Amino acid sequence: MNQRIGWSDRGFTLVELLVGMAMGAIVLAAVIGIFSGLSRSYTTETARATAQQDIRAAMDLMVQDIRLAGLDPLGSAGGGFVETTGTAVDFIADLDYDGAVTAGNNERVKYYLSGTQLLQKQDNDDTTAEILLDNVTELSFTYLDEDDDELTGNPSSPTIVVIAMTVREAAGRKGYVTRTLTERVRIRNV
Repeated sequence: MNQRIGWSDRGFTLVELLVGMAMGAIVLAAVIGIFSGLSRSYTTETARATAQQDIRAAMDLMVQDIRLAGLDPLGSAGGGFVETTGTAVDFIADLDYDGAVTAGNNERVKYYLSGTQLLQKQDNDDTTAEILLDNVTELSFTYLDEDDDELTGNPSSPTIVVIAMTVREAAGRKGYVTRTLTERVRIRNV
């Protein structure tokens, strides 16, 4: 019995196996490169979104509070600005309309930067400063009058407060992403 081995029965040659492995390696390298790029992009975009969301939330809280600065319907609570520097704002608003700054009602509020943390201090109590936002690299307050002219020194009754804040968020191997937000706040109770 003489059996002939046909072309289809012989399998692959060493050269064919090496060529197939090389092509597979090239495809695998391309897939890994694409995956790696997408992963870095995802990490960066997530950091950007986080920074944007955090800075907007902190800014919205400051804007809401600063708009009420000077609220003093009875004229006896001393409502208005206490400190207005380029890096801090401290003000009083008679939120319960009782004519006095009542402890525990958060009627005196201060926003300032300590290191890289945006802090909110309420009721002039140094022990209860709350961290609103980390990784803040810049915070500035500019005070304007009704004609948009900048007020210098420690102005006691600005009409507009311009807040500028920059946040830096880690973005993996890409490094850092930075987001800056500026808001103009018109004071309602001037």
